[in-house]
Amino acid sequence: MVTFYSILMCLNALCAVTILLSGVDRKRPHFVVLAVLNVVLFIFHFLSLSLHASEDVNEAIAISKLHLACIIIGHPVLVLVFGLWTRFKNTKLVFYSFCVFSMPLFLINFFSEFSIRYGDHVELVSYVSVFGDSVSILLGDSHAYFPLIHFSYAIASIFIAYCIIRFYNQKKRYLFTILLVTIALQIISSIVGYEIDQGYSRWVYIGGVPSTVLSLMVLGMISRGFKEKSDELINESAQKEALHDVFSRLAKISNEDGLHSFYEESIELLAEFSKADYVIYGIVDPKDPHNIATKVVFKEGQQIDNFVYQRRGTPCENVLSIDACIHRENVCLDYPDDVMLKEEGIEAYIGHPIVGSDRRSVGVLVLLYKMPLSNEKVLKTVTDVFATRISAEYRRDRLQSELKATAYVDYVTSLPNRTKLLTYINNIRSELLNKDSQALLMLFDLDHFGEVNRKYGYDVGDKVIKMIGDRLSSYTSESVFISRSGGDEFAVVIPKVKADITNLTNVHWTAIQAIVNQTCNVGNRKININCTMGAVVFPSQLQANFDVLGAAEQALLQAKEHGRGRYTFFDPSFLSNVEYTRELEADLVAALYQDDGLDVFYQPKVDREGKIVGAEALLRWFSKKRGFVSPADFIPIAEETGVIHLLGQWVLARVLNDISNWIEKGYNPVPIAINATASQFEDFEFIEHFITSVKNKNIPSRLLELELTESGLFTDKNKAIETLSRLRDFGITVALDDFGTGYSSLSYLSELPLDVLKIDKAFVDGLHDERNRELVKSIIAISKAMGLANVAEGTESQDQVKLLETYGCSLFQGYFFSKPLIKNEFEDWIK
Repeated sequence: MVTFYSILMCLNALCAVTILLSGVDRKRPHFVVLAVLNVVLFIFHFLSLSLHASEDVNEAIAISKLHLACIIIGHPVLVLVFGLWTRFKNTKLVFYSFCVFSMPLFLINFFSEFSIRYGDHVELVSYVSVFGDSVSILLGDSHAYFPLIHFSYAIASIFIAYCIIRFYNQKKRYLFTILLVTIALQIISSIVGYEIDQGYSRWVYIGGVPSTVLSLMVLGMISRGFKEKSDELINESAQKEALHDVFSRLAKISNEDGLHSFYEESIELLAEFSKADYVIYGIVDPKDPHNIATKVVFKEGQQIDNFVYQRRGTPCENVLSIDACIHRENVCLDYPDDVMLKEEGIEAYIGHPIVGSDRRSVGVLVLLYKMPLSNEKVLKTVTDVFATRISAEYRRDRLQSELKATAYVDYVTSLPNRTKLLTYINNIRSELLNKDSQALLMLFDLDHFGEVNRKYGYDVGDKVIKMIGDRLSSYTSESVFISRSGGDEFAVVIPKVKADITNLTNVHWTAIQAIVNQTCNVGNRKININCTMGAVVFPSQLQANFDVLGAAEQALLQAKEHGRGRYTFFDPSFLSNVEYTRELEADLVAALYQDDGLDVFYQPKVDREGKIVGAEALLRWFSKKRGFVSPADFIPIAEETGVIHLLGQWVLARVLNDISNWIEKGYNPVPIAINATASQFEDFEFIEHFITSVKNKNIPSRLLELELTESGLFTDKNKAIETLSRLRDFGITVALDDFGTGYSSLSYLSELPLDVLKIDKAFVDGLHDERNRELVKSIIAISKAMGLANVAEGTESQDQVKLLETYGCSLFQGYFFSKPLIKNEFEDWIK
């Protein structure tokens, strides 16, 4: 017996703790109340054991009162448990009613001398229980209030029966079974209790067993719930790991091997993960928008051939027109016109749209299953991610294609642009290198088209260009490639020349002239255009390393020199000039770094008495390879190639070193003039370097003069004024070289901060001519009016000097006084 009740109490304690924790964790109040009921049951079983083990009648009566108190408390608690569990809306009312009914019974039982279970006459009887123990029990007539206990029990049983029906209607079969078993055990325990009280049974009190069994079943349900939750968490963890793996693998799929390879790898990965019977990636057929053309199809994990199918009557139509579409089962019944679904026995469908750059659906990603879906939520997420990645790659590819097309197309004419032209020429040239074939490039531009832009505006000019481009487009064919090279230039390439080249060029030139000469009507304006063309045959006319387009441009320049409205073939003799220029440039650069004969000569500037007042630094080149190279040969090439900037820095450094040495030797240095070209003067870094170098050498700035030509000052007036002012503020004088040879505006010159005007040698040489003499007089008068010193360049005779003196010229430079001198010889002038 002791073991029996000990087991019951342990079970009650276990149920109380476990059910309470579950109730609190899952916020289930009925479990909390059931845990309270198990506490009551624990006390009830303890008192049952104590009652059966008592040997004194008074002690037994006291225990019996507490025993009955547990029963009185247990009924309303039991009602509350099942009322809350079945979500009975009047549970609180029923519970409080039971409490009101039970409270008087509880108090009467507690304060009366005897338990209301028995009357005044009670005796303690012993018997041997079914467990073989000696058991005590109280026997006597029932108390007058005891039937109310039975009434309470009956009402509680009726309410539990009602809850059984509610569980059944709620389709909670397990709970329905639990309560049914509980009711059955209640009946059995009641019968056993009655027989014990009548002395007919050798059992012990088992009134708490039904509720204990109920709690154990609930405990089993909780355990099963924990097991299911644990399995669910394990599945979720495995699922997350699988998702992480598939998404990581998707992210690693590269598009370097091409977009189709990316699609194949992605769809194969999706097929592997989803275990779908079909995985289909398709795009709306560009030839027929009513159809979908598959790009990649996997069937049962294997790639199969692509196919085309109709959108209408398929779930794919909904995906394209609405959004993602999911059918867990019976998809073939929902879409009876879809032949593939019927023939393949497809039950379930998941489809996501492929979204283009304009956010419109351009294709579908589809999973097909022959069995109903059970995990569609995960599959939907995965398919959505794959569709998003594929959409992104699709949009990227389309954008790249558009950008590539834009990169090769002229935006005004829609003809191929210069980049495409160069690519096309290079491809043709590569194809013809080892073949006995030729190609013809004809480059023409529109004569005086700048006048059209200036007269009518750039909008009208663009419209004219577009009209001519449209006409040229109709002239394009497989054997005639036409592009806009840039500005008003167009190129025509004949990739394979088989006929006589001259006759072929004449034919195309005639056609081009007819196209261009046709009047362009822009609004009310009638604009007539002519053109000039240069042509080159390649590769025969060119060396392997010479630019084809450059040769055509050279031929075009030659044609313009001979008169517009005509064409000229490229002259191969030009290549020798180009080669000479390249070699001279290379030798000049090498001379800067390898001490190959570059030197600075100084030509004195003197006053009327022949006293030195300054000098001009002149660069000379005595090449070991070429001998003496005239500045007239290498300076233009240096300007054209940009080497002039390096030469300028070299000359400046040499002049500053020489002046510094003269100062150290105690000589009387005079201002040295350094020439600067237009490109040097416009270069902000050159001016900065000039001033900084003078500062670093600690040379008085009055010993430096910068000589500029008129062309170097007329690019940007405001910038020229700003730069000249900065030089003069620093103390460097500024001379305008070769004055009178350009197209100077006197009003413009009057605004420039200058110090010296140099009369060009051409005027000095022409002093025998009356007109030239008047010009020289005017130049000298202008210099005096502007407060500028004047220097006559190229004075070679005494007659020139005397005549210039009479005109008012104050300074002279030329061979009459001194030729350009090397440093050592020049030093004799300043010692």
